[in-house]
Amino acid sequence: MFSREPSFKSPAATFGKIALSIGIGLSALGIILFLILFTNIDRLAGIIVLSTVGGMGVVWLIVGLIFAGINSRANAKLDFLRETGQHYEAEEIYLIPTNAVMVNNNPAVHAECIYTNNFGQRCRVVSRMFMWNRWGQEAALRATIYVDRQDPSLYAVEMMYLAGADGVDIDYSQNRF
Repeated sequence: MFSREPSFKSPAATFGKIALSIGIGLSALGIILFLILFTNIDRLAGIIVLSTVGGMGVVWLIVGLIFAGINSRANAKLDFLRETGQHYEAEEIYLIPTNAVMVNNNPAVHAECIYTNNFGQRCRVVSRMFMWNRWGQEAALRATIYVDRQDPSLYAVEMMYLAGADGVDIDYSQNRF
């Protein structure tokens, strides 16, 4: 039995959580400093600190909420299509690295998936961006494509990594130093 790892992390989800954390921290720091300065030292300094530090916190909160909304909308689309759409297994998967987003020297990638629909036509879809750090182990990568029954242009791609798939034995000791 193959073990399925959790779904791949998208950069939007990761950045959204980081931005929300920074926003909450800066907003709380701005409010605390405002209360200390406003009541004890100088009212003008308290207002300046609240507007700068708290304002930066609010900006980070807004950015984090935008990215969290993007991620939750994509997950809702996947759940909807998983329940109502047709699903196909990808026959071919090509990883396309994006040089714009890199984490720990691992690029974010799109997966170009090719599948055959019920009419015998070969169709090509491109997944959302996700982080991939297992170069050379693409044989164990699987993709399930969910397509809306009425509108084939509405689709979602679920990526999964199956350890040991197709006789590929994954040796994680190679990645450790």
